[in-house]
Amino acid sequence: MAEQSHRIMGQRKAWLGAGIAAAAALAVAQFGFDFPVAKDVTGAVVPAERYRAAPNGSEDVKLVAPAATSGKVVGAEAAADASRSTAERSQSQQTADLTMQQKTADLTMQQKTADLKTADQKSADLKTADQKTADLAMQRTDVQKTADLTMQRTDARKTADLAMQRIDAQKTAELTMQRADARKTADRARLDRTADRAAAAQMTLQRLESQRTMDKSADRSTPQ
Repeated sequence: MAEQSHRIMGQRKAWLGAGIAAAAALAVAQFGFDFPVAKDVTGAVVPAERYRAAPNGSEDVKLVAPAATSGKVVGAEAAADASRSTAERSQSQQTADLTMQQKTADLTMQQKTADLKTADQKSADLKTADQKTADLAMQRTDVQKTADLTMQRTDARKTADLAMQRIDAQKTAELTMQRADARKTADRARLDRTADRAAAAQMTLQRLESQRTMDKSADRSTPQ
């Protein structure tokens, strides 16, 4: 009886060790080898389909006689070890799926972050271009204002020069008029002096004629 119990314990330890070794090998295969993940991952993330064995039917359950107690115990231990190994494999598969989902989520987040940075850069570049355009428009406006001011100053200077020319022409005309008036006045004075001289000469001639006439009369009246 003790030998049979020792044998059962040995078999149980053997199955348990085999299950642990299989779980360790599966974990090493899942996590030890980092399978490459595609960079361009698109689509929705869905859980992976797991293998599900067909449920045991009534024909798969075999009843044994009480005499085969030791065999039934071994079979139950083997089934428990197999279930434990399957559970461990399922747990490893779930962990691998979660790791894959996490990697996919990280890649998606990195892509979104990169897209956001690109959008921010484009927005900054657009703002810089708008600012440069505004500065250029302001410079053009300043240049236009300067040109307009220069044109206004030129026009004002031309207007002032024209007014000065008109004033000079007016002064010249007035001076010419004054000179003409002065010349006329001088001519009139000269004519008046000439007329006075002529009148004086005429009067002198008349006096001389009168004196001669008187002299002649006196000579005639004087007896010889």
